Amino acid sequence: MAFGAMSGNDIDRIINHLADFGYIGPDNGDASDMVLSEMWGGSSYIPDWLELVDVRFFDESRPTTQAWKKKNSSVYTLLDFEAESNLPTKGYQCDWPPYIGKIS
Repeated sequence: MAFGAMSGNDIDRIINHLADFGYIGPDNGDASDMVLSEMWGGSSYIPDWLELVDVRFFDESRPTTQAWKKKNSSVYTLLDFEAESNLPTKGYQCDWPPYIGKIS
């Protein structure tokens, strides 16, 4: 889980609530189940199972963005927390490492 764009009190409350269910909070090294991320630079310790990838859109009018991804996972659809219903899919609307190119 990557948390960001929430007020400090909201984040602390959610982290404590998740810890009550057995999740391991941020800043616990590679054992962490979550990361705190700030919009303009800086994150808590990023465990080795998680990475921040550059997402490039095939529609050049959309700027490159970054997304959190579990390493070595087969994730092909971006999740937009602002509830966008038309979610971009790797190979069709965008690409990220490892790159697969545009699927026709």
